[in-house]
Amino acid sequence: MQHPMDPYFAPPEGRIFSCFPGAEAREGQKEMAELVADAIKEGAAKFDAWRNGGGNKETRPDALVQAIEAGTGTGKSLGYLVPALASGRRPVVVATRTKQLQRQLLDEDLPRARGILGREVKAVLAKGRSNYLCKSAWEALEANPQAEFTLADHGLWLAMARWAKETVQGDREELGRYGEGESELWDRVNARAERCTGRQCPHYEDCHLTALRQEILEADLVVANHALLLADRVLRESAFGQVLPDAPVLILDEAHEIEEQLTDSCSEQWSNRAMTMLFRDIAAEAAKEPEGAMMDAHLGPWEDAWSALLAAVPLDSGTFGFEDDRLNLKPLADAVGAWVEAGQAAWKEAKRLAARRVDGNAEDIGWRKVAERIGVAFDRMEQIFAQPAGWVSTISREGPQMVLFKANPVDVRPFFHQHLRRGFETVILTSATLRDGKGFKGLKLRLGFTEEEADQSRHVESPFDFPNQGLLFIPPDLPARRPGRDAVGDPAWVEASLDAMGRLMTASRGRALVLFTSRKMLAAFRPRLEAALPGITFFVQGEGMTRSAMMERFKKTPHAALLGLASFWQGVDMPGEALSLVIVTALPFTPPDDPVLQARVREADNLKQGLGFIGIQVPQMTLKLKQGIGRLIRTRTDKGAVCILDPRMMLPHEDPSGKRYAAQVRAALPPFPLSRSWEQVEAFLRAL
Repeated sequence: MQHPMDPYFAPPEGRIFSCFPGAEAREGQKEMAELVADAIKEGAAKFDAWRNGGGNKETRPDALVQAIEAGTGTGKSLGYLVPALASGRRPVVVATRTKQLQRQLLDEDLPRARGILGREVKAVLAKGRSNYLCKSAWEALEANPQAEFTLADHGLWLAMARWAKETVQGDREELGRYGEGESELWDRVNARAERCTGRQCPHYEDCHLTALRQEILEADLVVANHALLLADRVLRESAFGQVLPDAPVLILDEAHEIEEQLTDSCSEQWSNRAMTMLFRDIAAEAAKEPEGAMMDAHLGPWEDAWSALLAAVPLDSGTFGFEDDRLNLKPLADAVGAWVEAGQAAWKEAKRLAARRVDGNAEDIGWRKVAERIGVAFDRMEQIFAQPAGWVSTISREGPQMVLFKANPVDVRPFFHQHLRRGFETVILTSATLRDGKGFKGLKLRLGFTEEEADQSRHVESPFDFPNQGLLFIPPDLPARRPGRDAVGDPAWVEASLDAMGRLMTASRGRALVLFTSRKMLAAFRPRLEAALPGITFFVQGEGMTRSAMMERFKKTPHAALLGLASFWQGVDMPGEALSLVIVTALPFTPPDDPVLQARVREADNLKQGLGFIGIQVPQMTLKLKQGIGRLIRTRTDKGAVCILDPRMMLPHEDPSGKRYAAQVRAALPPFPLSRSWEQVEAFLRAL
């Protein structure tokens, strides 16, 4: 029986083949399109029946949830865009984790989808508010410019003078290199919600965000990132929170990241950066009028109390749980109390100034926003230090001035239900890595999938011939790593790994991506690799080049190797002969001292002893390992080897350092032949 997706994907008459002569039939892509189309149809029918029955809010059904793991090369973007846009349920929201995929969707996949559908599709890229220029803030700064700028902000200031007058969208990205990274100047002029006066702003009608909202309302397709999607769901009850439209269909691409994003977006947090911006905004508001002098008098003691609070945080970089021995909680809590007490006078004065009658209104909107933000700061820090049940509080420091206080939810399943399952008709989760070694069952534990949702989840096969395109190599006689206090590895493992890397990269003539699990490990290996392999050019993450620039240089440089950390484990696409070898230095387990992980493991172990490790830690590691290995084979013609320098990938009867969970991990990986023969792997690499 013909499926509604056949006219688009069935060979040889499907429109994808007439639009793109020479296109190969991808059975997995067709299967995925059918799954998406069926899910949207079923979700729509459920909600239409509810509306026809009166649409009682109390009986609103949950969204139909469909998870689809689409192997590399499936063509999953078209596999979901075409059926979603053909469904007639508009708008469709697609949320991704990375900017790279957003650009690919809009610049490459959407034009193809338009051709396949045979009609125009209006699409909008939505970003967070802080990416856009606030015209009122820019006018105020232009009238009273800063006396001094940092070197980077001086360049931004000069670039903005003309851009601010000419830009149509007001998107910071239009400023090129001047629009990148953290910037005190951009913080002063962006459209962040905490100081937005909404319809009371004189620029409301010609505001860049007002124009964006109108574009979004008219769009068939809205592309956003996970962070904006969840921030919008969390904040849509507030006056200025909603940016994204109410939509029937949500597609979560790169959905393997959604648990981490839910944890971050649903947390309560306050940072040194947020406090600095609040102090700065209060001072700027006070400078506008003579009555602000009293507020200036209150700010000094409050700023001193904040500095004392930061001084009570350990200077070591890292994340500390409140049970961490390195954290002296009593003086820290006392410092928080002193900071709250010192801020009361400023809060009271802000509320007094807000209550004045201004231009016939019963309040001053600028001071009202300031008073609200002070209250938010106190509320968040109170929640963080109260450590309510079901939450884990942490303090993170990166360098002398970057401190983040945070209360993290241990269980994100209620938030998945509240913000995603309850917000749409149909939710599609897709990624190349959703299954662990036990299939989709992990989605029950991590996201709260029902038994039915887990059973209905599907894997569609990659068109790649993994048994003939690749090889998985685990060196023989490799010692156990035992990372120890330095997070690198004991000397025997380091020496054996260096020897293995040298032999492999010599055989492959560079063309290698080496994935490390910590900066310390990368720093320890980097000089020794350069000394041992003088004929190879090494590109090292974190040395000034952006990821995209580094990848371009790597592709164009013969006999090159790229040494990468977390961001190179996923989202890196290097098809062709530039990459023939991926070396995974160690299984990418989340550090066991991570406070949130510890809490989740304890909670799982309370259900069943050992479930925390085998049900949470191993599946999380497996998904990340699949992502890293997935960098190798990106097209039907790619060939290469993956080497994992960790004998835990072997079973106990295969290797003295092997682990029983290795079977679960290997079952989730692409079906590369497994080799432990140096002769075989070196011959394989030399032949490429």
